Amino acid sequence: MISDVFARVGGANDSRQSETSAQRMIEINNDYVILDHAWLWRADHDIGGKVYDSNNYVENGLQVNGDYVKSYGLFSEHHLGDLV
Repeated sequence: MISDVFARVGGANDSRQSETSAQRMIEINNDYVILDHAWLWRADHDIGGKVYDSNNYVENGLQVNGDYVKSYGLFSEHHLGDLV
């Protein structure tokens, strides 16, 4: 079980000055996993205003490489590929 996860990919304050990136926020490589209450957020705004697609790049919020994986309360936002 994985529970109560908050992940944010975004610069400290202004993505025009400092960026960060990730391929994915969570990757599950196992069977029979329960993911409960996860918020996976690619920052779409900061003190500089709107964050554009090339900044704070994240391909996927959640990638599942297993069987019988269930998720409850999953929030996956603003990723540039598949959200899940």
